[in-house]
Amino acid sequence: MSKKHFEFVDKLLAKLLDIFARKSISLKLSQKRKFAKLLTNLIMPFKFSRREYVKNVMMETLGISETEAEKLRNSCYENFVLNSMEMAKLKYISDEDVLNMLDIEGYEHLEEAYRKGKGVIIMSGHFGLWEYIPQWAAIKGYNVTTVVRRQNNKYADQWFEEMRRVHGGKTTDSGMGLREILRALKDGYLLGLMMDQDNGKKGIFVKFMNKWCSAPVGPAIISLKLKSPIVPLFIFPNYEGKHLFKIYPPIYPEDYENTVEGQQKLTQDYNDLYEKIVRKHPEQWFWLHRRWKTRPEDCTDNPWAKRACNCSTAQRITF
Repeated sequence: MSKKHFEFVDKLLAKLLDIFARKSISLKLSQKRKFAKLLTNLIMPFKFSRREYVKNVMMETLGISETEAEKLRNSCYENFVLNSMEMAKLKYISDEDVLNMLDIEGYEHLEEAYRKGKGVIIMSGHFGLWEYIPQWAAIKGYNVTTVVRRQNNKYADQWFEEMRRVHGGKTTDSGMGLREILRALKDGYLLGLMMDQDNGKKGIFVKFMNKWCSAPVGPAIISLKLKSPIVPLFIFPNYEGKHLFKIYPPIYPEDYENTVEGQQKLTQDYNDLYEKIVRKHPEQWFWLHRRWKTRPEDCTDNPWAKRACNCSTAQRITF
């Protein structure tokens, strides 16, 4: 296929994405559910759906049967479609609409952290309606920058960029320099980071769902360097009413040493919170990510991986 043909396909996909977003505003919930079920059934036979991987990892981490895992997997995929429709419409709804869709719990935790004057790292993951978080913060008057991964499709990437900025938020890609990040926090920004993707051989190794995984190094390193609090926050969908936006108590860097051990402990603590949330609402997490792709025993030069391996040996944990 020529470069021109590839570009045509990319443009078409971006156009379909825009139609998807516009339609999501007018469709009834029953129609959205039917569409989510249909789309799930259509993609399930394809390899990219990772249906076997998701089923197996659910069985292993949640301790459920194959039948239960298959049912939960399908529910997870359908909810992801519903959530995508809900998030996509952010581009075409008003600030007032956004605020009216959310029931806020724990707002005082964000205010408490913000008053420290060190900026705030707002931590979330691919759970529920994550795209609403920075939009809500921008509407409430905070300066907020979200670190995102760019799409290979430049037209789709442009669409997402517009969607993420329409309510006043800012974005930067995951290649953003440390100096820029530090400047943003020093200027009192909320820095939005995601906690739940594999960070490769350079990540901080922590336990998640009783399995070692590589977590992003940025939150702990930056928080401990600048003394910026970390505030975990998640949105739990309620498709028939207001979505619950829950803001959790801040994690303060003063409670940790700026050492390999301290960085690992801080990272483990917010992953422990996330694990509790995912175990309680597994149907809302994006299980398709290969969260446990990188193993600590494969990272001989990684100080956090070495500690993980030592813990594994001492506790007789197998991978």
